[in-house]
Amino acid sequence: MFFRYIRRNNKRSYKENGIFFLSLVVAIIAFYVVLSLEKQDVIVFLRKMESDAVNRLMGLIPAVYVFSLFLMFFLIFFATKYQLERRKHEFGMLMMLGMKRSRLFFGLLTEDIYSSMAALLVGLPTAVLLSEIISLTTAKLIGAGVIGHRFSLSLKGMLFTVIGFVGIKMLANMVLSLGLIKKEPGMLMNDVQEEKQKKIKQKHSFFQLGSGILLLILAYGLAIFKLTWMGIAPFSLTLILGISGTFLVLKGICALFTVLAQKEKPKERLQKFTFRQLQENVFLCSNSLAVSSLFVLIAVVCMAYGISVSAFQIREGGKHSIDFTFEGYDDEENQRLEALSQQKEVKENIGSWSKVRVSYLAVDDGWRENEVFFGYDISDLDRAVEALPEEEQRAFRMSVHYTDAPHIIALSGYNEILEKCGKEPIQLKDREIALFQDSEYYSGENERLFAKVLGQHPQIKIDGEAYELKDKVYSEDLVVDRSITMSFALIVPDEAFDRYAMKNNISIYWNAYIDSGLVEKIGLMQAISQVEEVLTRSGIDHENYLQNMGRQLFYIVASSYLTLYLAVIFLIIANTGIGLQFLMQQEKTRKRYHTLICLGSDYDDICRSSRRQIKWYFQIPIGVAAVSSIFGVCSLFSGILPPVLEGEKSILLVIAGVIIAILCVMEYSYMKMVMHISRQSIVQMTAENGMKDRKRG
Repeated sequence: MFFRYIRRNNKRSYKENGIFFLSLVVAIIAFYVVLSLEKQDVIVFLRKMESDAVNRLMGLIPAVYVFSLFLMFFLIFFATKYQLERRKHEFGMLMMLGMKRSRLFFGLLTEDIYSSMAALLVGLPTAVLLSEIISLTTAKLIGAGVIGHRFSLSLKGMLFTVIGFVGIKMLANMVLSLGLIKKEPGMLMNDVQEEKQKKIKQKHSFFQLGSGILLLILAYGLAIFKLTWMGIAPFSLTLILGISGTFLVLKGICALFTVLAQKEKPKERLQKFTFRQLQENVFLCSNSLAVSSLFVLIAVVCMAYGISVSAFQIREGGKHSIDFTFEGYDDEENQRLEALSQQKEVKENIGSWSKVRVSYLAVDDGWRENEVFFGYDISDLDRAVEALPEEEQRAFRMSVHYTDAPHIIALSGYNEILEKCGKEPIQLKDREIALFQDSEYYSGENERLFAKVLGQHPQIKIDGEAYELKDKVYSEDLVVDRSITMSFALIVPDEAFDRYAMKNNISIYWNAYIDSGLVEKIGLMQAISQVEEVLTRSGIDHENYLQNMGRQLFYIVASSYLTLYLAVIFLIIANTGIGLQFLMQQEKTRKRYHTLICLGSDYDDICRSSRRQIKWYFQIPIGVAAVSSIFGVCSLFSGILPPVLEGEKSILLVIAGVIIAILCVMEYSYMKMVMHISRQSIVQMTAENGMKDRKRG
């Protein structure tokens, strides 16, 4: 009988507290996904390529996990308190009927174990499936397929998920249950007393609102003008201004409700009641609403930043042309590479080769001897740069480091690379050279600046001969990996390269391309792994595409997995907190709703009033968070964006904007769920009132 009672209570709890149960399931999924990271294909692969970086990343996981448990404890504590508050009358009746306090305590713990097991039974299988999907999708989107994927189950991840989740849930329930059973039955059976309302001072509230808006504007200004990341002091100042401004704005909003409640003429039934509820609830809970708003802000910023940066990195990581690169730095090494390319086993796997010569322009820099040096004059290029506005000049010089001794690239070799990529080769006119900038630097903003500079047809003089710069910059990678990155280099005809190159410092980069038939047969990653074994036996140092992709994947994992994990945790806490907070306030003012029903208020009018309250209750903190998130994302992009993405801010901001819009839709869905629960509570109150009327009759 006792356990049947517990099962019935749990079944009822799932219906009445669907939001909380769903939040617990999502938290379990998030816990497992981040704890099982080391078992995923991408991490197994990355350990071979970026072991030190991956180990540092994995070292952060325990700290992030403990921090998440700390936050989730308060959510569970808050939600459990709401559930127990709703059932206080029931517990008082059980104690009046003779149930021992110890038995009631045991029953509450048993109910908690039942609900925990139910959440784990739903959450863990979903988490395992989602973890596998994420692992497969990440490797697939990077443009490389999967090396020998096998289903992986992280027992360690499952164990710590169960221990952590059950531990904090049991702890929260024990603390609240012990406090509950110590109370007398009569106290439990009394209706919840409304809190004494504080008197609202309009002038004080308006001052808080104005001060809060001013502080937020100052915080936004620091973010917009890129001052936040200049040091610890401005960063701390931005945080203090933003947090203080959020608290003051939400406190001051009460003044607006006061004015509306007093001056606006009612346009629909129960409008005065609705405004009074909002005024009191927002005023009483402004601090907790501010905390929820800040949590939403953190979640939105983390998610927008993580998804936008990762989406761009996935797109860039999918660009692949070269499979292997060898460096021939002298005649002996080039002879070894020539012999390697003629080996039977290599010829069976390598479909083609391209060789590009790279050197420094032989300019006297005061360090080298026994060289023939040439004059190098870039004054005309400087003139073209100085024609730009000052801000664009600074941006150009920061991203384009054209030194007194630039790299030069032989045209024929670079054209081979372009042809392998399916692009048109460079056609240079007489006395014309082209500019090269590595793809790590050349993107977005740089492209626009170069177009302005080259549109003025500047010239570069080498050994007194003027060469006009082609009006296009080339950025196709010279090698498979980023072992060479050039902010500024000259692509010159072969005869000019032979003449001007520094003879003792010429490198020939041999780029190998795997046979397309082998790639179609077994996939790119497996093909590279297979050929890697053949090339490793030669003993010649080389780079392969997997190493470059390893860096791309590591950045995706570092920037998306952890930021999205934290975003999910903060979003769960914020939304569940706001929703349960409103429902608790509705429970505390239960007598008012009973009074409305007794006075003959229509059920639809009461539900409409409740919906309006919920809309404002969600829209106020989330609206402040949404506005702040725009400046927060912009600040992150200006402060901690990798150099390779500096020129892609406009694209990233568009992606981030889409993510913020999607999150707003999610918030709306969450708000509708709270409305549904509130309507059920009103239905229950209406039914209770009907039963009382029948008893009186």
